[in-house]
Amino acid sequence: MERINPKIRLLTYQHPSETGTEVVALILEHRGNNYHLEGGTKDIIHVFTAGAAIYVLTINKARSTIRLYAYMTPEPDPINLFVLHDNRQIREYLGSKWENMKPEAIAIKLMEYLI
Repeated sequence: MERINPKIRLLTYQHPSETGTEVVALILEHRGNNYHLEGGTKDIIHVFTAGAAIYVLTINKARSTIRLYAYMTPEPDPINLFVLHDNRQIREYLGSKWENMKPEAIAIKLMEYLI
C-alpha cells in the first residue's frame, strides 16, 4: 500500500441567491481521474493505492466517524464503503488505542471488512 496526495476539490451547487451555495461532494483527482467522496470540514483524509485500487480513509474525531472507501481505477464512485458510526464501533473494530495507530494500519485493518 502506497500513500498518495491527490488534489482535492469541492463540488458545489449554487442555489438561488436567497439560499446560497451547497457543498455536494469532494472530488479527488489522481492521474487524470476524478473520484467522488463524501466529506466534511473536520474530516482528515488519507489516500492510498494498492494495485488498481484506491482507498480513502476519512477520520472525523468531532463526529466520531471513520470511513474507508474503495475505488477501482478509473471508476468515479466507490465500489465499496465501510463506516464506523460512533466511538463504541471504533473501539470494537480498531481497539481502545486506535488513535495511536498510523492511518495505513487503520486502512489495512478496515480493508478486512470491505469483502
